[in-house]
Amino acid sequence: MSHILKKIEERRRKIRDREDKNKPLYYSFEYFPPKTEAGLDNLLSRIDRMTSRLDPLFVDVTWGSSGSTAARTMAVASHAQRFAGTHVLLHLTCSGMSRSQLEQALNQAKAGGICNILALRGDPPRSKRSWKIGDVSGSYCARAIDLVRFIKNQYGDYFCIAVAGHPEGHPSSVSPEAEIKHLKEKIDAGADFIMTQFFYDIKFLKACREAKIDCPILPGIMPIQSYSSFIRMTDYCNISVPGRVMERLEPVKDDDEAIKEIGVEIAVEMCQTLLSASENEDYVDGIHFYTLNLERSVTQILLKMGAIDIVRQNEDKASLNNVVPTDRPLPWRPSTLQERSKEEIRPINWANRPASYVMRTETWDEFPNGRWGDATSPAFGELSEVSHFYNFSILWEDRIAMLGARPKRLEDVYEVFAKYVEGTVTYIPWCETPLQPESFLIQSQLVKLNQGGFLTINSQPSVNGIPSSNSTFGWGGRGGYVYQKAYVECFVSPENAEKLLKTVNENSSMNLYGINSSGKEINAGISEGGTTALTWGVFPNREIVQPTVFDPQAFRVWAEEAFSLWTNMWLDLYEPGTDSYELIETVRDTFFLVAIIDNDFVSKDGAIWRAIFPLADIEETT
Repeated sequence: MSHILKKIEERRRKIRDREDKNKPLYYSFEYFPPKTEAGLDNLLSRIDRMTSRLDPLFVDVTWGSSGSTAARTMAVASHAQRFAGTHVLLHLTCSGMSRSQLEQALNQAKAGGICNILALRGDPPRSKRSWKIGDVSGSYCARAIDLVRFIKNQYGDYFCIAVAGHPEGHPSSVSPEAEIKHLKEKIDAGADFIMTQFFYDIKFLKACREAKIDCPILPGIMPIQSYSSFIRMTDYCNISVPGRVMERLEPVKDDDEAIKEIGVEIAVEMCQTLLSASENEDYVDGIHFYTLNLERSVTQILLKMGAIDIVRQNEDKASLNNVVPTDRPLPWRPSTLQERSKEEIRPINWANRPASYVMRTETWDEFPNGRWGDATSPAFGELSEVSHFYNFSILWEDRIAMLGARPKRLEDVYEVFAKYVEGTVTYIPWCETPLQPESFLIQSQLVKLNQGGFLTINSQPSVNGIPSSNSTFGWGGRGGYVYQKAYVECFVSPENAEKLLKTVNENSSMNLYGINSSGKEINAGISEGGTTALTWGVFPNREIVQPTVFDPQAFRVWAEEAFSLWTNMWLDLYEPGTDSYELIETVRDTFFLVAIIDNDFVSKDGAIWRAIFPLADIEETT
């Protein structure tokens, strides 16, 4: 089970001495389920992107009054747990919920592998505008403390339970002091940690510690998105806003962009105040962000706090799309599902479509957790050839906007891939995640490579013994060294495939695997046919970790999926018989998918690119 409390404790043990007390050890994001299908689909894509790029310890998903959003809440939570590789904290409110409804929700969460619950009273009934002093829900569980006891009695220690802290006092509490006393009672009843509403006065945290509340407390931070929404939210939640905050907001209250910028500054300052408080009083070492389902402000806050890094191709070129987490356990984001807890190795081909790989392998009884070995072994199951994961959550209109309304020339197709590398197109069917950080270092060359007809969908440079703490290539924790072989995977025309074959045959350290939609294979280079380690790391007190491999059999399965994406995600946008339909059909039916590995990871990086770039008339990179 992936209890959040245990993850917090692990993070604290891992980083015993915080060198930078303005930087959180961990942070989390809150989302709410949108009301429309389109909104829900867009949120799922955003969660995938934010968890991959920003690496939160967990995400939490809100629960509507009386279970009104139960289905959508479960859909968002299940997706995050299953495909985004992040721990999930599921909100559960007792207001308006019968015992059977509570049991149904908890059983459904358990069946989906979710083992963290935020126990809440919830909003008042629709007949009441707000809770009054002494009010209870009138449901099976009258208050959040009753829900905590119910969960503990019915499910034992299966669920890690969080409860809410109200720095300004809950409307039904007679005083702030009574609220602290009640919060202590919720912890004593079995709750494991506290998440607070957003606030601006840290005296609440000191009062908690003085009341012998010694569990983790995650203070809530809400980035300000607009002046009007901020005023409404603080009024609704009864939040006291310091005069110094209003003095900064009032002069620009009609300028939303300026409000957002100042809101980021205020949030950073609040986070730093919380995190840099006296260690002796043990305030907090983590932050909870109320994202409002938005991405930019949270990204900027974390960047300014040093919790994430930004990878630059040069000093003048940087983008919020280029951010990377500072502490990755593996090059790819591990699953949080219990049945995949020992998974340590994946083939590289699904690096940009991880949800598809998870779906293909979710029936496996075991996962490779040492050397990859024989991919045909029954212990590893089969890479299903029928359960393709097609991201139809991308609306038809959005796919048209990204892939083109009327492409007529091959150059139109090439430009779509180039724009993805540039970051102006956020998605192509083969790449549902942002460009990998290490690719930013050769971004301009990759753009030209794609414009030249070498349609890259996966790549990595060689690395020879770089410290595992390196912000671009590092993973696995501090104190180790990481290695990787250069790799590139691309769609190419038959003519360009022949050029690549010739090039690889002239380079003794390389090998090439290629296949087209009809199953015709082309191969060249050394030692064809075996599984190849592409990424590995050496760490203190651990065996060598080998998380990414290339396996020819897995490549064949991936190629079948990759070619099907031309049909299901691009070709079906156009009417049969049109120039655009025939163009995409021709690419699908004639191009090869080619994977090239340079086994010489010791020599100076760039051999694979020096061999390929001239084929597209690109100047050699240094």
